[in-house]
Amino acid sequence: MQVHEKLVIGLRSYASLRLLTQVASWAGTVYVVRHLDSRALGQYGVALVVFNYLSMAYDGTLIEALVQRPPVAPHERRAVFTLLVGIGFALAGLTVVLSGPLARAVGDAAVEPLVGGVALALAVTSFCVLPHAALAREMAFPRLASIGALQAVCVTVTTVALAWLGAGAWALVSGQIVGAAVRMVLLNAASFGLLPPTARIGEALAYLRVGGVLFADNVLWRWYTSLDTFLLGRWTGTAALGFYSLAQQLAELPLEKISTVVNDVSLPAYAELRQSRRASVELLLETIRTHATIGFPVFWGTAVAAPYLVPVLFGGKWDRAIFPLIALATVAPIRLIGSVETPAMTGLGCPQVLVRAKLIIAPCMTAALLAGCWRGGIDGAALAWLCALPLCYVPAFRLVLNAAGTTYRDVTDVIRGPAAAAAVMVGIVFVAAEFAAKATGSSLCGLTTAIGVGVPTYVAALRLIDPGAFRLAQARVGRFVGLRQAT
Repeated sequence: MQVHEKLVIGLRSYASLRLLTQVASWAGTVYVVRHLDSRALGQYGVALVVFNYLSMAYDGTLIEALVQRPPVAPHERRAVFTLLVGIGFALAGLTVVLSGPLARAVGDAAVEPLVGGVALALAVTSFCVLPHAALAREMAFPRLASIGALQAVCVTVTTVALAWLGAGAWALVSGQIVGAAVRMVLLNAASFGLLPPTARIGEALAYLRVGGVLFADNVLWRWYTSLDTFLLGRWTGTAALGFYSLAQQLAELPLEKISTVVNDVSLPAYAELRQSRRASVELLLETIRTHATIGFPVFWGTAVAAPYLVPVLFGGKWDRAIFPLIALATVAPIRLIGSVETPAMTGLGCPQVLVRAKLIIAPCMTAALLAGCWRGGIDGAALAWLCALPLCYVPAFRLVLNAAGTTYRDVTDVIRGPAAAAAVMVGIVFVAAEFAAKATGSSLCGLTTAIGVGVPTYVAALRLIDPGAFRLAQARVGRFVGLRQAT
């Protein structure tokens, strides 16, 4: 019960602050995209992939290892700090070295300084790992939520200001650098992790061994989730890549926000519940149910509203992003549900299962993305995700469920109601929004109709199709906002 209470508090803190900051962040994103061209967004997309690729040495690897077994003795903490900073500066140097060849690979010289710019963010990130892991281990989620909110505000202000000044892609890169710096200051103020370096880092190397399996999993995951960016940059150019990058950001933003929040608070919970397999399975299925209840209407609603959403928010010049957005948003619920695997397998001490699962997905998605990008450009890449991911994810996710002690039948029981309700919503919204847009000749009218019809339709459909799921969601929402006791 204590773990459950901490989870509720953590989710409430994260979600409430994220909701407040997300409004400002989204407004800033709309403003920035409307003031950038597709080439600038494509250039930033390449730089962002490089940053994400190299920063996985921390996220999903060393942070998780430090949460599982935090360093206690002062000399051990110094050794870990030295190792983390050394890795950070080594990665930053590697980024600078790779910036030139990467710019030549995508045929855009302006990419080189942008990739060099994210090297600074990588170096700063290394100072955030130790305090982040300490706060996560303590399940100090309100503090982490506050830090994330302040970081998001600073990123938004920086990016909007520089976009207004005409900085182009540098507005986005500079926002990332500022965000990393603000996060470093706030995390170390909450849990001081700046220590004198030491030459004796032997004790810290154990964390590399613990995180080695997680790193392999991250390499495979990052490979197939970023391959499309490199292929499109090479074969279609950064201008076309910009449309695809916008579709990716719109489709993955809810995915990132939901999975990040839940994964951050559930990893230490799985670690504490490791000795109770029944409790861990209940947590896994409850998380999948939550992802399904939120994810299906959000993502499929985004897909059906895409023809109106893109021109209203970003203008007609971004219409080429509509089809990729539809395809990527349609398949996004699978990715959201599958995101439970990392905290579950890591917390339960089965990280090797993650690698075996990725060894099924990575070759399949590599072949699909190569064919899709070569034959169809940005539309082909989106179709590759839509058609190939469901086929290869079914056998891969079975490995995770077997290791956790549950089955696909249990998963189906918790997701079929939300999926069916979302499908009903999509059909009704499609007809209503299309009629409204054609009757008025306004994409804005189509978008407002889609939202106005979609929300009550999903709620009513869920209540009719799966009353149990509706009552549980209602109880959880009430508990979440503090109006009801847990049930």
